Amino acid sequence: MTTNPTPESKPMVTFFDAVKMAFRKYAVFRGRSTRAEYWWWVLFTTLVSIGCSAIDGLLGSFDGWDSYGLFEGIFALATLLPGLAVTARRLHDIGRTGWWQLAWYALPIIAWIIIAGLFFIAIAIVSSISGDIDAWNFDSKDFVGGIAAFITAIIALVIGLLVTLAVIVWAIVWMVRQGESGPNRFGPDPRVLDAPELLEAA
Repeated sequence: MTTNPTPESKPMVTFFDAVKMAFRKYAVFRGRSTRAEYWWWVLFTTLVSIGCSAIDGLLGSFDGWDSYGLFEGIFALATLLPGLAVTARRLHDIGRTGWWQLAWYALPIIAWIIIAGLFFIAIAIVSSISGDIDAWNFDSKDFVGGIAAFITAIIALVIGLLVTLAVIVWAIVWMVRQGESGPNRFGPDPRVLDAPELLEAA
């Protein structure tokens, strides 16, 4: 009785190999990427981003905590496309379409917009019921209206944070998942030694 030989596995991608692969496949959204390739890229971009922030701080090209400095901004723009591409390929490796990352960015934004809208509607309702235009003002005559506005703000903030946290956890769970063994609809298994690399641009 003959059996098919088990395909030989490639060695795990190293840090420098992962960085080179990400830049070599700068805008390649097809094919698959292993967990090592993805997470080494995340480590690289995180470390360099911190370094760029430090340089911006030393040179005075950083104008506040709420914005990018010059060098950090340049690095973020330079790595935006390869970051999206390697994330798409990592999703392909677990059998998911790369478009899922759009949901990861869109859901928190949509949630915060809806929550902000509901919050201001609640403030308007509280103001109209109390007859106090400034329901935010705790020194106002209607202290209950101010408390209601404060509680509404806290609830909105908590819901927004929970939605954001849920999306982050969802993304991490998918990104640490083992890829599908063998070829799938997105291409050959990147862990198999004789699997051809797919270098076409999307």
